[in-house]
Order: sequence, then C-alpha cells, then structure tokens
Amino acid sequence: MAAAFTATSQQGIYVPKKGKVYFSGDTATIFSNVYNYGKLGVDKKAVVNFKGRKWENDKEAMITDEGNAGEDASGVGGLIRFNGDSGRQQIDGGYNAVTRSGAAFARLEIHNEQGVELTGSTTKVRHQLHFSAGHLYLDNNTLVVGDGAPGTITGYDSIRYIITGAGGTGVLVRENIRSRDSWVIFPVGTSVNAYTPVAIRSRSSQGDDYHARVYDGVKKELFSGNELIEEGVNKTWQIGKRNRPDNDETEIALQHQLADEGGVFSANRRYSYISQFKNSGWDTSYPQVYPVTGYLNSSGRLSGGGVNTRILKSRISSASYFTKFTSKGDTSLRYTRVWLNAYRMDQNKVQVHWTTKPEMNIRYFVVERRLSNEAGFSNRDSVLSQAVNGFSDLHLHYALEDANRYTGNSYYRLRLVDYSGGISYSNVVAVGNKAGGFQLLVWPNPTARHFYVGVNGLAAVKYVVIWNVQGQMVHREPVNERNIIPLSLQLPGNYLVGFISHSGQVLETRKLVVTGD
Repeated sequence: MAAAFTATSQQGIYVPKKGKVYFSGDTATIFSNVYNYGKLGVDKKAVVNFKGRKWENDKEAMITDEGNAGEDASGVGGLIRFNGDSGRQQIDGGYNAVTRSGAAFARLEIHNEQGVELTGSTTKVRHQLHFSAGHLYLDNNTLVVGDGAPGTITGYDSIRYIITGAGGTGVLVRENIRSRDSWVIFPVGTSVNAYTPVAIRSRSSQGDDYHARVYDGVKKELFSGNELIEEGVNKTWQIGKRNRPDNDETEIALQHQLADEGGVFSANRRYSYISQFKNSGWDTSYPQVYPVTGYLNSSGRLSGGGVNTRILKSRISSASYFTKFTSKGDTSLRYTRVWLNAYRMDQNKVQVHWTTKPEMNIRYFVVERRLSNEAGFSNRDSVLSQAVNGFSDLHLHYALEDANRYTGNSYYRLRLVDYSGGISYSNVVAVGNKAGGFQLLVWPNPTARHFYVGVNGLAAVKYVVIWNVQGQMVHREPVNERNIIPLSLQLPGNYLVGFISHSGQVLETRKLVVTGD
C-alpha cells in the first residue's frame, strides 16, 4: 500500500488477523481510525500522518518494517505521527509489558496541541518518542520506551511532556538502563503546566528496567496522615526497577517547579535535599544545597525549575517513593574534612593514614605518591569510603601500607573522588628514610636560600624554629596544621631547624646549610 491516504471520504483502516498492510518509503495521511489486528508494516523511510480519532492495536497484532526483514540495519523503523487537529487522539497500544509481547511503534511523534492519550492497554515505542506539540496522557496506563536499551525521548520541555496524572496512576518505563547510558531522563509531570521530570543514572553494568511516575501531594505516612507541603514541594515521585530491586547503585535527579514550594521550603531552600520514604518515615539526606536551575529538558535551562540529586545504594525497590524537604541548619557549606599523615614503619614500608569528619559524598580515595627524583604523582592504591551513601558525621579512620624502599624523601597525598566523578585533593605530607613516629624533614639541603620543612607524624607541632650557630633564634614559624612549609634565609651559614610541641618541648632538630649562591 504505497499510495498516500488523502481522501476525506475514507472510512478507516482495518487490518484483519493474518492480514497485512504496508506503507512504503513515502508519506501517507490517514484521516480516520486504525484498527490493527494483523500485521502493519512501515518502511524505515515512511512517514504516516495519523489524523484519526483512535489507533488500536490488538494484543496479537504487529507493527514492522516489512521491507527490511523487520527493521533496517540501524534498528530504526518508520515514523508514525499523531497530528490530529480536531481534539485529543487515542492509542490502545496492545502491548503486554509482563510477557514483553505485542505491537510496538518503532518511532512515534506527538504533534497534537490537544494531546494524545493512552487507553485500554500498554503502549510501547521501541526506539524514539518525539514531542513537537502537545502532551502524552498516560491516565492509568503504562508507556514503555526502549527495546533492550532505554531508547530516546526528544523534543520535550515544560509544555510538551508525558502526564502521569495528578494521582500518579500512569507509569513510564525505560528498558535496560546501564551505567554506559549515563543520565536517562523521564520527562513526566502531573498535569498541564506541572512539569516535574526524573533522571536516572545507573552505576551498574547490569541493565535494569526502571519506571517513574509523579503525583501531587506529600503525606506524612506516604498514603495517609498530614500533608507536608509547607516544608516540601507538593510532589511525590515513585521510582522502581524490575529485574534487580534493592540491588545496585543508582543516582537520581528530581526537578520540581518553584511554584510548588511550600513556605518553609521556599524560605530555607538553600538546605534542600531529596528524601526517601522508608518504614520509619521520610529520611534526611545529604547534600543539602540550593536546587540547581532546572536542566531536565531537551532545550536549555528552565528558570522556574529546581533540580536536586541523590546517590542510592541498593535502595530502589520495585516501588520506592521520594520527595524533597528542607533543613534549617547551615549544611550548605559543609564539605569533607580530611587529616592526612604518613610515617616510615621500617626501611621497606610506609604507612599512610587519614581521618575524615565530616565525609560528604565521597565514593573512594586514591593514595598517590611522588618520590623526590620523580616529576609527578602516581597512584599507589584506592580505598572505598566507609560512609553509608557517602555521608558521615563520625570520625572515620583509614590506613594503607605502601611498599617503599626509597632512601630520599617521598611525598604522599589523597585524591578524593565523589559520586558525581568530581575530584579534590588533600594536603601533601613528606616522609623521609628514617623510621619513627615523627620526623622533621628539610629539603633541599644545602640550599641557596629557599627551602621546605616537612612536619610529619603523630606529634602535635606548634612552631618550626630556626637558630644560628650562636644559638640565637632567627625565625619562628607557626605550623597551623600545615604539613609542608616553605621558608627562606637570606644570609649564608649553618643553621639548626627544630620543631616545638604545644608544651614547649623540642622534639627534633636538623642541620641546614645555606650557601647564598
């Protein structure tokens, strides 16, 4: 059936069981309903403009690309565009999400200002769902996008998206999301002018089908109890996974509209966070920060939207619920604080040890080392964070032994890697070739004028002091928790460098030669 359907007297298209209708690589227009009980083929280059009221697929029907043994080599079939101009159109998709069988559109476009609604059964789009005008209303039905992969959804923004309903009864499923897919966006909202999308980034190489929906309101006991909209955003999101519930690590992003913020939330939005409902109620999480200007749409940022993110370890079940609240404490400026030190255990080993409090959003630490005859740092080993979900207000202690027989100075630092891939570094500590609980390192020695002092070990050091050969103090430098301190002396000569404890005890001294060259 290669000719375009343009006759206004057309009564409709009925494809009987075992019947076949094929649209070749051309543009066809259908002005009446489609009832597909057989096999409907759409060539990969074909565009079918559907202007009828309802498109219905039987549960045993198929939509294929007959001209290319099912589909072309790229796996993308032809386009079916819903662009009616006389009211909202309907789709009865005929797909069974449980058995994964039934008809499925290869590419579907929503181009109807009045919108398109799902009725009767699940609808599946294998490869691409595109919005050019209007909404897609799920009502109490399911929409599946993807086919062994999450597929693509394009063209969505704050006025063109998927509406799951104020009661959140419709659900959007995207198939087989894996770590390599990065962020996968679910462009959903509760009604017109209520765009509140979800984005999911799986941290697992094992794929899973994720679903999302959103509904109005936030209740203390999830489905009952007092409304908590004053301290929240008046939205509850449901996110679930099909194959491996309560396993793997997932990062989620939720975007709300500023108009949905309650009074308490709006006044304290710089401390906002994503909360998950557990058996004990809504939890408190970190980071607590200003929502980022809305970016979960296909074109530019939305100034009227705010995005928060959260990492979840094995905490997304087949149906997990989330909202946003705000704290009143000044947690927005909190960051990981780390104390790093190292000392030589014997001629073969150096122990690197560090403590954190608080620890904020850290996934793992990398111990890096540079020897004094090397130009840069290299990785020695990595250590996973002990903090649950990357956050802790307790002292957490870490240690790593490094095989090191170098007879000169060695320098150690930590690379801190957070859950979003961000990197920061600790201070640098120096270790010499002498075993002991604490050391004073001076380098280069001899020196022309400028040199460094390394304060290292378990002792609490208050000052570095320099004396000349007559025993006169020529300089006193407060340590202030530094590990490597740059210093300089202008007059040539021999000096003694020592470090002084908080009790005034001289812990150790080193001879320093200044050449003045």
